Amino acid sequence: MSITERATLTAASGYIAQAVERAQYLDERISVARELQEAMLTDLPLANSIEISALYQPAANDNMIGGDWYDAYHVPLSSPGTDPSLMITVGDITGHDMHAATVMGQVRSMLRQATLDHPPYSPATAVTALDAACAVLPIEAGGTLVHARLDPTPPGTPWTFTSCNAGHPPPLVRSPDGQVTLLEEHDVLFHQALENSPRTEQQYELPPGSALLLYTDGLIERPGHDIDSAITQLAGLPARHGSGRLPGLLRRISNRMAHPPPEDDVVLLALRVP
Repeated sequence: MSITERATLTAASGYIAQAVERAQYLDERISVARELQEAMLTDLPLANSIEISALYQPAANDNMIGGDWYDAYHVPLSSPGTDPSLMITVGDITGHDMHAATVMGQVRSMLRQATLDHPPYSPATAVTALDAACAVLPIEAGGTLVHARLDPTPPGTPWTFTSCNAGHPPPLVRSPDGQVTLLEEHDVLFHQALENSPRTEQQYELPPGSALLLYTDGLIERPGHDIDSAITQLAGLPARHGSGRLPGLLRRISNRMAHPPPEDDVVLLALRVP
């Protein structure tokens, strides 16, 4: 082998080694970001009467680390001997990188604190407090969310669902007879550059056996596809298959809506009241 050939091979092997090293570094960063995001997802609370299930689906592109999250937790009892109310949240921080996943964790924690610091745990009051914090703190938080409270009632009567929607896709309610309703009322999204104003909230009655579905926009947004048509397609799934167990319904929704594969991560949260 000539000196020129040896020099060429040496240079080529150096370039290959650098490329492999960069690929390994990128893969490790993606893995760490994915593990960080999944570690910040909530363990669902044990609920004696409410059936609850959640599903997190990463983006098809591993580089698209997102800021989607779900949350569910009980608030202190209003009176002894009653079931506690349940707070639920589904949200989406703008961006597809490690920063979005980090901000998601901060926003989730701030919203929890804002809720627990403001009895009787109004969703609108908590989101208004979150807006105020995001306007002051240098965390560049922006996105959409639904923050809500489920209040128990005597057996055989409708539960109360109080919801504050900050620019998020509409939750779906499936009644026991299979009818699906979109809860379309909403305020603007949250962002530190937007003028703060008190948030609004709406109350709905959930008859016994009703199921509630919240999700993030990665489930319904695809390039070249109409969002309204996607929501209509989504609503048809719980209408036809919502009488079964919720984990199976979420898997069916994820599989049916995943064509083409989502470029954003997806969160699904479903509940059924007794």
